[in-house]
Amino acid sequence: MEVYLDNAATTPLLPEVERIIQEMFSVYGNPSSLHRKGLEAERRIEAARKQVLRALGVRDGQVVFTGGGTEANNLAIFGATRRHGGRGRHVVTTQVEHPSVLEPFRALEREGWRVTYVAPDADGWVPAERVLEAVTDDTVLVSVMHVNNETGAVLPVAEIGQALRQRPKTIFHVDGIQAFGKIPSAASLAQADMYSVSGHKIGAPKGIGALYIRPGLVLDPVLFGGGQEGGLRSGTENTLGIAALGAAASHASERAAERYQQMSAWSEQFCEALRTIPQCRVHRPREASPYIVSASFPGLRGEVLVHALEAEGVYVSTGSACSSRGGHAKASHVLEVMGLDAAEVTGAIRFSFGWHTDEAAMNRAIEVIRRQVAWLYDTVGTGV
Repeated sequence: MEVYLDNAATTPLLPEVERIIQEMFSVYGNPSSLHRKGLEAERRIEAARKQVLRALGVRDGQVVFTGGGTEANNLAIFGATRRHGGRGRHVVTTQVEHPSVLEPFRALEREGWRVTYVAPDADGWVPAERVLEAVTDDTVLVSVMHVNNETGAVLPVAEIGQALRQRPKTIFHVDGIQAFGKIPSAASLAQADMYSVSGHKIGAPKGIGALYIRPGLVLDPVLFGGGQEGGLRSGTENTLGIAALGAAASHASERAAERYQQMSAWSEQFCEALRTIPQCRVHRPREASPYIVSASFPGLRGEVLVHALEAEGVYVSTGSACSSRGGHAKASHVLEVMGLDAAEVTGAIRFSFGWHTDEAAMNRAIEVIRRQVAWLYDTVGTGV
């Protein structure tokens, strides 16, 4: 039995999405063309835009389709700071953000912006008051992720967003890539001015994402050209990918609440089973998504354990897939800023669940983990 538990990296295609992709092979017109083929493609894009809005839990606002979550985050950060830099030169984020947020903030630092990186607690959670205390009259942008991609921490974005309503000159961006389609009405809940999403985390193909922008908020574009997507994302639209994202968003929004409740029960059982494995340390934030579980096996190398589990058909990761280079995982910056020791960081594994994961898959994974961890400790000990 093959068990795929690396869904925070990417997910298999939903059957509904596969059908849409096949259908879209015949919708090949350029959406900017005036003839019937172009209008048909445009209609598909606008239908998907409405599907994404519904899945986000908002009624109005702008949905800009992008080439993925990274581009959506970059558009939010650079689009806001370039447009509204006259308000101040200070921005706020957290130390546990995804590289697609941290690297743009480091680029802003090189451009002369003052950046505050808010530290997490020991469990990876970031208190709202810590973020809000960093905000000043000079703060143009606050960017906080909804769900951490390594620990599953659900950050208090609603509390932050609500408080920032009292500061209309400060724009609030939420990286919702690990929350969209899983937490019901995620963008509405987050009280965000901008909200980033990615298709391949919820059963759509890679290479498609979107940025939600609240009504009235104006950004500068990052890409220039023909003025597609309201002038914010020039380039001929990925009609097939957009339709697929719409289908995946619709599927997720119809099932998100029920699925979240069921996954919460299964995930808690999974964590309890992990805790019975000798030397395993589960890293569970006070508020955690049921879709992501992080654990460490001190004395073992996460990469070695990944391949040991793979040998029995269980697929997991050492952390963010975007933090791997040349086949070797980099040390997790998230676990490091949480204060974990070197052995815990080196021996960390991430289990992440998706639309196809069920209780049987989790139980099978626990059997294999228990067996392979025991074998590794007995065979090579702490010298792995």
